[in-house]
Amino acid sequence: MVVVDTSVWVQALRAADSLEKIEVDSLLAKESLVMVGPVMAELLQGARSTNEFEDLRDEWAALPYVAESRQTWVMSGALAYQMRQRGLTLGLLDLLIAAIAIEHDHEVYTLDDHIRQVPGLRLYSPQT
Repeated sequence: MVVVDTSVWVQALRAADSLEKIEVDSLLAKESLVMVGPVMAELLQGARSTNEFEDLRDEWAALPYVAESRQTWVMSGALAYQMRQRGLTLGLLDLLIAAIAIEHDHEVYTLDDHIRQVPGLRLYSPQT
């Protein structure tokens, strides 16, 4: 399964002919995509109207969902610590997305170079 990061969703929503849109549609068709809370919250905050918010909320609520646990939060802190020891700082939501993916053995599809440096994270490479 693949956690699609906010950076990819934004590109997919902006351009119907983008590689990201094509890949997200492919993952959806193969039922290989899972939603996580931090991505859903980041995306919903960017809605431009009540109708868009409700449409997106309903669409994403229908996707398979993976929630964080207490252990996920511990892992997020551990990852932040490891990254800081290497001189890198990542936002808490990105660390939480990475920790959820690691905990559930999912890949992450992202355009964010920083999240790609998280130790133990399996990255998804577009097939198209």
